[in-house]
Amino acid sequence: MILICLLVATALEFHFKIGSEYRKFAWFIKLRDLYTGLFADQGFFDSQWGIAILLLTPIVILWGASSLFDGVVFWLIWLVISALILFYSLGPIPLEKSFRGYFDSMERADFEAAYLHLQDDSSDDTAQIPESDELVRAATRKILIESQKRYFGVIGWFILLGPLAALLYRLAHIYQEHCVAEGFNEHAPLMQQFIHWIDWIPARMTTLMFLLTGDFVNGFYRIQDYLLDADADNNQLISETGIAALGLEISGSDSTLEENHQTISMIRRAVIFYLVIGAIVTLIV
Repeated sequence: MILICLLVATALEFHFKIGSEYRKFAWFIKLRDLYTGLFADQGFFDSQWGIAILLLTPIVILWGASSLFDGVVFWLIWLVISALILFYSLGPIPLEKSFRGYFDSMERADFEAAYLHLQDDSSDDTAQIPESDELVRAATRKILIESQKRYFGVIGWFILLGPLAALLYRLAHIYQEHCVAEGFNEHAPLMQQFIHWIDWIPARMTTLMFLLTGDFVNGFYRIQDYLLDADADNNQLISETGIAALGLEISGSDSTLEENHQTISMIRRAVIFYLVIGAIVTLIV
């Protein structure tokens, strides 16, 4: 079942490139607003218990609905639900689509526009625009980090614990971004800590995929600094190991878009390795 779901979801995402427009999570934000109104006077909602209630509500509903069936019917329904959940949890925006503006700007040497495409809502708008080689390296790091958030973290938890874990991973990242954007100071630091731990294992799985699809020796030299460190920054692990696996120097870029294109190519190869892992797990289970 794991392999079938992975094949369906990755084919739709990377080959057919359809369906991402249906990944709408407005319902989740509305659920958060509903709970905020219901528990406005309850102090526990500002703690980790509030986060748990919010994130686990969709999980419990899906688990309860699927448990109403048994036998072959359950297996077929669960297969369909699992494939849909996995595909729904990817992204939500395809990686190449969100970086299209950056690539277009760099190709016409509009470095200011390229820089703006790489920024997020929390970035400093007054910061000085970096040189082209720094822009290329910043894009490489962001592509690697976003690949973990959008694809590999979801796929990793899907393989380890199933579709509900994959959905929980996506909802956690969406809620963290929502907390930062809306200034939810009570939940923002708690979500940052939670994201660190749910990314810890998948980040190391992803770095292994990068090593297997790139320069293993150079990449393994970098991963040794972070592999067993519980407090190591997962984004730094992903970006530095990915850069090393590309055979590039950590300190500098060749200032051409080829580095960014190679990064996306390595991500595609890593997806194939995840399919291999899914096949192995399917055979074992």
